[in-house]
Amino acid sequence: MLESRGMNRNQLASAIHVNFAVVDRWYRGKIEKLDLDILARICYVLDCEVSELLEYCADAEKQG
Repeated sequence: MLESRGMNRNQLASAIHVNFAVVDRWYRGKIEKLDLDILARICYVLDCEVSELLEYCADAEKQG
């Protein structure tokens, strides 16, 4: 989605006022806690819906 918006992770980090490591964790799907404020800022900057960024996977919950 970043590429389609003409952005890279560093530009997104600057736009949402977080450090690169935060965006990198989201990009790689390695977030430990869902920060709704960051999610909202990402959606605002990328002009997208939450459902375009996150996907619920029931199997992942069962592996827990």
